[in-house]
Amino acid sequence: MNIVFFDLETQRSFEQVGGRHNIRKLGLSVAVTYSTASQAFHRYIEAEVDALIAELQAADLVVGFNVLAFDYEVLRAYTDDPLLDIPTADMLD
Repeated sequence: MNIVFFDLETQRSFEQVGGRHNIRKLGLSVAVTYSTASQAFHRYIEAEVDALIAELQAADLVVGFNVLAFDYEVLRAYTDDPLLDIPTADMLD
């Protein structure tokens, strides 16, 4: 089983993009994952966002804090996939 722990940071603040309703405009600054299958951390910058999304989609489970409402929403600016089919444990829920 591959559990991927995930967090990201954004390029801009809510104030810079006109409020919380513009999450997709925040932009990916950096993301970090830890894979239990490879027992390794991975770092991604905006230019590598496709590889990040592929890692998340391949995971058996993604674990993070506020991933569903925030992190995935930031990533939706980079993909047509709504990312809703990724098995996710959101610690905020």
